Formats: sequence, C-alpha cells, structure tokens
Amino acid sequence: MKVLLSLFLFMAFITVGYAQSDSIKGTNLKADTTKIILGKKEIRIVESERGTDIKVRSKDDFANDELDNVATTAKRPARFKGHWRAIEVGLNNYLNKNHSMSLSGSDEFMSLNTARSINVNLNLFQKSIGIIGNQFGFVTGLGFEFYNYFFDNNNSITKDANGVIIPVPYDPIRLEKSKLSMTYLVVPLMFEFQFPGNVKDSERLRMSAGIVGGLKLRSHTKVVYYKDGNREKDKIWNDFNLNSMRYGFTARVGYKHFNVYSNYYPVSLFEKNKGPELYPISVGIAITFN
Repeated sequence: MKVLLSLFLFMAFITVGYAQSDSIKGTNLKADTTKIILGKKEIRIVESERGTDIKVRSKDDFANDELDNVATTAKRPARFKGHWRAIEVGLNNYLNKNHSMSLSGSDEFMSLNTARSINVNLNLFQKSIGIIGNQFGFVTGLGFEFYNYFFDNNNSITKDANGVIIPVPYDPIRLEKSKLSMTYLVVPLMFEFQFPGNVKDSERLRMSAGIVGGLKLRSHTKVVYYKDGNREKDKIWNDFNLNSMRYGFTARVGYKHFNVYSNYYPVSLFEKNKGPELYPISVGIAITFN
C-alpha cells in the first residue's frame, strides 16, 4: 500500500511531456524535445544530430524564454524607405522673366529645340529618415544632373569683350547640331508620403516634394557642321557666366519602380547682367532602385 501511495504521489508531481520535433534556430538541424515536469521544476531533454542536451530549470524560466523568443522573432515594423535613388530621363527648357518658353528679341538666340534638349540624372546615394511609421519621412542623398540645351537657331554662344553672353552666328554654314551642356552635383531634401496599404513600399502610390541644391561641375558648347564635305566638330569648355550654385523645387509622383518628376529652378541660368534672364525647368520619368 505504501508503495502504491508513493507511486501515486510521484506521478502527481511528474508529468512527462510528449516528444516534439523542432528546428534549432539558425540551422537546418531537427531536434526532438522531451519535457519532464517535477513540481515547479522542468527537465528538457533535447536530442539532435549534435547529441543530447539536458536542461533543468523552473517552468517559469522556460516560459519566459519562449516569450522572449516569440518577441525577438516577431516581424519588426517596416521602416520608411524613400525613393530618390534612380535613373531619370527628361526634357529640359527654361522660362523667361515673363514665365514663357517663347523667347524673342535679344533673347531669341537662346531658343531651344525642346525635343532634343534632354537631361539625364543619376541619383546614386540615398538616406531615408522616417517621421511617421513607414509612410512619411525625409529623403536626402547625392546625385548628378546632365543637361543638354539644343539651340533651335543656327548659332552657338560666347562671351563678348565685356564678358556678356552673345550669339555666334554660323551663316551661311548650316549647323547639324549646336548645344550647351552642363553637369551638376545635386543634393535633395524632400518630404515623401506613401499611401497606406498591405503591400511593399515600392508598390505603394507615393508623392514627394522638396528642394534640390546644385553645384555646377563643368560646362561646354558643341557645334557639328559640314565644311568642304568634311564633318567638323567644335567643342569649347568655358563657364559661360553660368551660376555655379543654384537651388530648385522638385515634385514627384510614383508607383512601384517608376516616378514622374518635375524640377523648377528660380535661380537664373546665367549670372545677373551677364546673360539672358532664364529659369531652368525639366520634366521626365525615372526608374527607381528600391
């Protein structure tokens, strides 16, 4: 009778858990775990390809470990990720002081062939700073802008004796190509809002706006023409009184890996009183890298 009573008490304090197969965290190994409960103590026997591991701890400690594992392995909230890194291709032009692209009078020599005046932007580096969840934040970075202004008239440009930009006519030679090209280093600071939804960041409709600062790195003119049956090219590197630093406003709308952008620079293309008063604009599309 005493033996049966002792056995009954022993069974009351001992509960043998079933064997379960789990993966060992961080490996492809499978493990069988056997649980033995002795009152407030718990014994866990873990058998795997590595061997047998026996742990004796309180039930509360094991329970806390399991809660910690759930918390650490739970999916972290997604961070805000902006959409500046991209390759952009667009058309560029400029507005006169009357906010018109139609140039006349003393500025007519700067009229452009808009269809050929293309800008290419390489936005290489990006930093995103979240403000509200993963939907709203700042975006900054670093990139390069390459502008080509193709003149519509049969001329190029140069500086006169007073250092003022004037036209260089080529009549009676007909130019095949005449353009002014510039390269800028640019840094943006934009706000971006991504419309909420149960999709990846890149698949949300998004809108952004802000400012872009630019530093001119180089500039040149290029003309191509035929003379005595030979194709000639003249390229002249000069600053052409172009403002070396400028800022502009940018606005963008995007979905998935595509953006539509527009830029406007309220800083004149040329230095004050050193050339026509013209304000650059551009519009285009982009393929983002996010």
